[in-house]
Amino acid sequence: MNNSGKFFNAANLTVGVLSLLAAVVGAGIAYAQGWQPLLFEKDARFSCQLQPDTQRGSEVWTVMYRHDKGQQPWLKMVTTLGGDYTPVRRCQIISESLNGYRKDGLIRLAYRDEPKTPNQYVICAKTKLSGEGCPLLVTLKPGSETEAYKAMRDMTENLLNGTGVYQNSKGNQVVPNFSPSSPEIDLTPFLAEEDRLVGSKSAK
Repeated sequence: MNNSGKFFNAANLTVGVLSLLAAVVGAGIAYAQGWQPLLFEKDARFSCQLQPDTQRGSEVWTVMYRHDKGQQPWLKMVTTLGGDYTPVRRCQIISESLNGYRKDGLIRLAYRDEPKTPNQYVICAKTKLSGEGCPLLVTLKPGSETEAYKAMRDMTENLLNGTGVYQNSKGNQVVPNFSPSSPEIDLTPFLAEEDRLVGSKSAK
């Protein structure tokens, strides 16, 4: 084996060890906060970790995505999320849901209103199997459409700012086009190749 091969294996081993340590530490903190962490399947892509929040000068529970190149931060558990769940429990539930949507061909995140509940918006996940629908991912606190946009923008900050340093096939950094006039985030560039193929004819 040449030196480049040895370096590649050592780098991958280091990433794996660091990811495992982060997961163990996060699980310990979650247990201390009174919640038994969910046990994700071995092939699960989404999980939870405490990550530094440079915008707020603290740490925040974050949904992580396991890409071929390592783990990347996706969704922050911000205070504008609805319900009475703790941040760690909310993170666990969202991770579990995303692992399920991934199997249906996860392609986009968006926000929409709840027709039966006034001033209620949710963040939803579109898949290749959901058609025109957008299955629920997380309920936001009651408020206006503008507030829903801001909540999703804060939650997806890592994706929108390119924090994960995602690159397309040409080596250019991927920055989603997300705005009030385009209230969806295309997740395709952020997905591992295996996950991009889920639900397509080429995957059969």
